[in-house]
Amino acid sequence: MPSPPRDLAPGVSHVWVNATGKEQYFLDHDDRVTWIRLLCRTLDRYAWTCVAFCQMSTHVHLILDVPDRSLALGMKDLNMGYSRDFNARHERGGQFVRRRYRSRRIASGRDLIGAYAYVVLNPVAAGISLRPEDWRWSSYATTLGLSDDFPFVDGTLAVAEAGGYPDRLRAAIESRQRENVSRSATAGV
Repeated sequence: MPSPPRDLAPGVSHVWVNATGKEQYFLDHDDRVTWIRLLCRTLDRYAWTCVAFCQMSTHVHLILDVPDRSLALGMKDLNMGYSRDFNARHERGGQFVRRRYRSRRIASGRDLIGAYAYVVLNPVAAGISLRPEDWRWSSYATTLGLSDDFPFVDGTLAVAEAGGYPDRLRAAIESRQRENVSRSATAGV
């Protein structure tokens, strides 16, 4: 069955990409840095704003503000470039990305906070970080002003939606984290 048509209208979208099967999307530090460099080139080329990103082991999440209908073109450039570099560097052949990238339009400010929380809480949910701001391969600490590692990230939209201050965004994320823990505890009963 063919994939449904993409929503390419300008706006904010949650985007994610997975490696093929159970393969790792990032094997080491160099893979992660290579992907970030390619992301920066894509942001510049298409005039996108990266609201957030989080690199996991087998996949990556982005929240992008795209001013035009270029999401498909930019993601194709990013995915093809990274796949080519990854395969060459690791002497690997064949398809690297499981399927075309997936995306979901962010419909409202509340939806933005929900998607943002989902993205930055991924390392916590996976059990690889106790706090989202501690995960080195996420833009969250940069948005909170705790790090200057990812200056290309502009979390202004998320901060504004949370009340205009990074501390309010942090409180919203911590609240979501507590809700997730409570839901998990209830589901386990």
